[in-house]
Amino acid sequence: MPHSRVDDSRVSRLDDVVARNVRAERGRRRWTQAELADRLGWGRSTVGAVETGARRLSISDLPDLCRVFDVPLARLLVGADPADVAVLRLHEQG
Repeated sequence: MPHSRVDDSRVSRLDDVVARNVRAERGRRRWTQAELADRLGWGRSTVGAVETGARRLSISDLPDLCRVFDVPLARLLVGADPADVAVLRLHEQG
């Protein structure tokens, strides 16, 4: 199966969308960065770096964020390029 080249600008945009949505979800709950950090077991500076895009989230961070915010992954992807979301096939099982 041929591999397609990853467009780094698309990855950056997706990172930016998730960072913006993490900040928005935290804001909806009126949590400080320190409060979110405590709930995640992270340092406050890590939360700040994620929200500003200075630190990229790993795929392993996403379930923890979804649990803490009690939201589906799709909520953290709101505003992403529909093509990026479609290729993730979030609604498929198996």
